[in-house]
Amino acid sequence: MRKLLLSAAFSLIIGVSFGQSSFRYKPFSNGISRKKSYNRKQPLPFSVDIRGGLTQFFGELNDQDMQGMAGISLGRSVNKQVAVHFDYTAGKLGGEQLAFFNSYFINEYNTLELTAKWDLTEQFSQLEPGPAHVWIYGGLGLIYFSSNAFDIDNNKLIRFTNSTLSARNPLFLRWGPPHGPTGIKKTREGILPLGTSLDYELFRKWKVGIDYRFYFVRTDKMDATSGQRLINPEEAESYSDTPNDKFSFLTVSLTYRFKGLGK
Repeated sequence: MRKLLLSAAFSLIIGVSFGQSSFRYKPFSNGISRKKSYNRKQPLPFSVDIRGGLTQFFGELNDQDMQGMAGISLGRSVNKQVAVHFDYTAGKLGGEQLAFFNSYFINEYNTLELTAKWDLTEQFSQLEPGPAHVWIYGGLGLIYFSSNAFDIDNNKLIRFTNSTLSARNPLFLRWGPPHGPTGIKKTREGILPLGTSLDYELFRKWKVGIDYRFYFVRTDKMDATSGQRLINPEEAESYSDTPNDKFSFLTVSLTYRFKGLGK
């Protein structure tokens, strides 16, 4: 999986380097020396993209064990420079730490995210851009996860985030006991996704891309470990005095654009 992702990313970069020579690409312009087209009546496109790649975790158990993820995104262009996307992802996180903890963890998660994307290439190019576009983006979201930590020597479960006794903590509340019925299977927390992507237009409706996204998570127990402690960080103790956990992914994506292509 890792070799496949790195190979696909490398191939995309090579394709961008060769530019228009690799594909029959016709830039969207007004037909006069590639000057930008400012047709405000031009319908704006919707898009659907799918992605897959590898995750990386940053927390107490941070010796890397990169896991896989997949996602789907629905997008709508606001104008030529800005687009809004609603994303769903599902994946796993992994890592370990021999010193002090002597444990490894597996986290299974799902996210729902709303992001705003800014096309830097379109924004700062004086001429109609070519097939390659660089974006930056940020947004808000929710993550639903269940994490278990195991002893490295014997694979025994030693810490976990969810059990038959788990109840839901009020969203974003830092202190206080959990409320509601017990037995929840996944913990719910807020996330801040930030990222950058490189898209390459293969054909009029199709694009490929590479995407790096970094998540700030409002909890310190994504690795079933909260601070430099060996106690179990179940739902009743979502937070510690140590910094919140973070993770990222690197993906390859395929995008289909429909409606409002206009040209």
